[in-house]
Amino acid sequence: MDDAEGTAATPYAEAIGPLPVLRDPTTHAPAWERETSRMGVADSAAHALFRGVDPISPGTIFAKQMDRLPHALVPSLADLSSSITVIRRRREVGYFRRFSSFSEAFHDPVPATPSALELVLPPPYLLPPDGEEPPAPYLTKARDARQGLTGYLVGWHQGEYSSCPLALRGQYYVKAPQWWPDYEVPYGVMAEPPLVLTYAREELRRGDPAAWSVFRAEWAVSTAVALLQAYDERRVVLLYPPRLRDWIRSVGATNIAADARGEPDDEVEGKLLALLRLLDELPHTPAFVERLTNRAPSRRDRAGWVSVILEVGREGSRALVDEDLAPYELPYSTAVTEARLAVPNPWGAAVARRRHLVRFPGGGDVPPTSAEFLVVLSPRTRWSTAMSQTTASTFYTIFLPVASLWG
Repeated sequence: MDDAEGTAATPYAEAIGPLPVLRDPTTHAPAWERETSRMGVADSAAHALFRGVDPISPGTIFAKQMDRLPHALVPSLADLSSSITVIRRRREVGYFRRFSSFSEAFHDPVPATPSALELVLPPPYLLPPDGEEPPAPYLTKARDARQGLTGYLVGWHQGEYSSCPLALRGQYYVKAPQWWPDYEVPYGVMAEPPLVLTYAREELRRGDPAAWSVFRAEWAVSTAVALLQAYDERRVVLLYPPRLRDWIRSVGATNIAADARGEPDDEVEGKLLALLRLLDELPHTPAFVERLTNRAPSRRDRAGWVSVILEVGREGSRALVDEDLAPYELPYSTAVTEARLAVPNPWGAAVARRRHLVRFPGGGDVPPTSAEFLVVLSPRTRWSTAMSQTTASTFYTIFLPVASLWG
């Protein structure tokens, strides 16, 4: 396969030989011998990892990785990375060469926030399935590896990770930064780790500012894509933390929604902005997370999403959220209000007067002139039919600027 600048890649089985079969140990050593005979790979960081994890049978560790890469390609020398000696799938051809060019031109410290200027691959980022996507369990295991005080950033292809002793992981994998929990996705979210983690792992381990700049921008795009796909496929909104949403906005919905020509897709852009705006309004408290968890205790992912329907009509755009949000509307929830009113004071009286008022951007009791659309958060009301039969007084209503919606 050739990209626009002539970087070629051929299927591994065609260029090198059969892939090792994980459950057939007799195939491991021959495959490893063929692999190490390739030009430019014997001294790579990837092979140092295989030999470090299992010095006696590195072919078995190699087989654990290649078992997850049935679509592996052999890159040209210009596209050969030290962190991984194959290309995982066709859409990643040319990535390492592009990253190398970006890194050579990058001489600044890591910017305060990510931007589209740090995206190595051009759009589109919302791509149709091509049959080479990683299975969901691989993405889940990669996320599990990132957890806790000893978590590491691991690619979905790194099946050898579980075989690496804890004492050695710091030598071969990228330690999850202390700030990582503020940008992590909820459990069960199918967001792919950034490509730079696969093809420039060693640069990340060394703290290279160019690599970390790319990492943040790519993570923002990957999580934004997962957010859109979750809504399109399951009609749920994923409960991303505020700082991750800030990264997505920093990269820009216009850039994330761009097509192959770099032109923005207004519908996708508006949808992404609406989902982010809706997330800003949903509660993010331990009590709310506990409530979601209790809805389905056997589902580990249940605390990470709520069911949502976004509607567009003559009266505006509105979201129906299948949760009772009233108890979490602090400082105007029933319990807090009653407690405050028990003690006579001006603040309690002010709260009482505002309990039933609609909130608008920037405060105030009337919508701004640009707010022609509204979002309605429903207390466990079932979608459009129930909504049309319910009076507006039972809904928590938020007016949004026109630019935040699509239609």
